[in-house]
Amino acid sequence: MKRQLLTNKRLSRPGYLLIEGLVSILISVFAVWTIITMISYAGNVKHENTVNFYSYLTLIESDRYQFKVLKHYPNKLILYSPVTDKRYRIEEYKNMVRLTGAYKGHVPAITDIQHVAWHKDRGCLRTDVTFENGQKCSAYSKLPFKD
Repeated sequence: MKRQLLTNKRLSRPGYLLIEGLVSILISVFAVWTIITMISYAGNVKHENTVNFYSYLTLIESDRYQFKVLKHYPNKLILYSPVTDKRYRIEEYKNMVRLTGAYKGHVPAITDIQHVAWHKDRGCLRTDVTFENGQKCSAYSKLPFKD
């Protein structure tokens, strides 16, 4: 009988233990940390897309190649570099913009795109890019057009 009373007392103890409180605080901290990580990751993806777009602009406007536009289509550019005396193509391929030479191989210039278009506008080359996350970037490049 005494044994039964002792076990019933232990089971009906009011409140909760210190370890239970620590576990609930740990779970709360983990949940908040997960939410903050997801929000910062979403912000970094947008920032990464913008950085890739400006890296592409730096490449086509660089003095290293001194590109001139030979032909432009809405989904492809044909460029000429007097420095290397070669022709290059910049085109949309799958989910990226790639730079190719006359021979095999390519270099991805912008990745994770949904659509890209090039236009001659006011004597400049306009590049419009829509990324897979819906972000849009547009820029004018002062590349000479070869007539």
